[in-house]
Amino acid sequence: MTRILFIFLIISSNILRPFISIILILLKNVSKGLKDRIEFERKNIFQAECQSFRLIKQTAHYCFEVSSEGELEQVRPLIEYYLEQGNRIEILYSSASVDVKCLKLAQDYPDQIRLMRLPLASFAPISFLFFQSPWSWVTAPTIFFCRYDFFPELLSFKFFNKKLILLSATCKKSSIFKKVLYRHFFQMIVASNEGEARLIKKLLGELPGDSDLIERKKIVHFDFRIPRIFNRIDNAQSLLNSKDEIKSYLHFVKSLAPNQKFIFGSAWPSDLSCFKSELINKNIENGSLHFLMVPHNLSPNSIVDLKNSLNLFCPQIPLYEIKKGDVFDASILKSKPGIVILNMSGILCELYTQFQYAYVGGGYERSIHSVLEPYLSGCLVFVGPRIMRSTEYDYIKEIAPDEIQLLNTPESFYHQLSTKFNLLPNQLKRDQIAIEAQEKMNSIIKEIELC
Repeated sequence: MTRILFIFLIISSNILRPFISIILILLKNVSKGLKDRIEFERKNIFQAECQSFRLIKQTAHYCFEVSSEGELEQVRPLIEYYLEQGNRIEILYSSASVDVKCLKLAQDYPDQIRLMRLPLASFAPISFLFFQSPWSWVTAPTIFFCRYDFFPELLSFKFFNKKLILLSATCKKSSIFKKVLYRHFFQMIVASNEGEARLIKKLLGELPGDSDLIERKKIVHFDFRIPRIFNRIDNAQSLLNSKDEIKSYLHFVKSLAPNQKFIFGSAWPSDLSCFKSELINKNIENGSLHFLMVPHNLSPNSIVDLKNSLNLFCPQIPLYEIKKGDVFDASILKSKPGIVILNMSGILCELYTQFQYAYVGGGYERSIHSVLEPYLSGCLVFVGPRIMRSTEYDYIKEIAPDEIQLLNTPESFYHQLSTKFNLLPNQLKRDQIAIEAQEKMNSIIKEIELC
């Protein structure tokens, strides 16, 4: 009965969606955000990268649906593997934040990749005028979902005899929605880690009937971001060397001992109360402790907010900003030590390789950001208390509990940091993770082919 109701709701939503699209398009001039969204979706109509394989009488081998940049990074190793095998790939994505990276992929593989910005505001069952239909655009027999974005029009691909596979699945918050969805719509589920796989199996086991469901449905666990991060680590030095703006600064960082330098990744103003410490301020002033600040948000207003917070907690400390296009002379840090703010994007993962201690921001906001990147790069990691949504934190805590530190208050930061000065990161463990990740990925690819 639950399944029938769920299917009814999906069909009903798809019937209503075109009428909602008409209303949204008529109201687009009322809201700038809505107008921008519709213009964003209309790029599908005119860009060559967005023309369906169907138009040239070809069929894609696989389709990937990603929400934003984070989800693209999670599935990118699988996309790149299939591209190397000569497969054709379709990518559906919903956020403008991932637009540049998707376009770059399509430009690198113009004959193998097609893109579609999800028509959330302009959906219709068939494409006409400015209305767009993923149903007529997608040609691949297999569609990969990453984590979420379970829109009715995407779940409806199940009714078109498509094979749906869920990657990076989580089950921290169970619901009847997830029970039905995981049970009846996906032929294979790849959980983000072993704990999540156990929760998913438990969730499915709670439903009556089909006692052998879990045995028949493939439920495995793997984080595709791990091989992706290792790939970035392997190429980190090459990328960093290509950035003229930071060459002098990186030379300065390399001259410091491991316990003298610290990186704040994805930093928010709410993370900066740790600089209330007089001892931290004193060590920064005398040059015995150096901090690199990489903001979560690089908008001008956010950079100003970050600087204001730092000025509040450490008013005597000089702040230096490295901007794209401006070469920074790090020699000033020797005569006038201070905090460096990096106003550049796309190199945080690579920068972690230059440090042994990393703080990952967001723990006093909605949730911490990626902790896998600093951990696999060789850092001991510190985070704030909002870890509930982070499967990465769970993973590291399980395999290396001493190498990730939870701070209930930012003021406890320096005390916790000082207790880790004699602890060396376990590089052998990281090397083992890299080998096992590649083996597991090869195994998952075989499972996908067989399901």
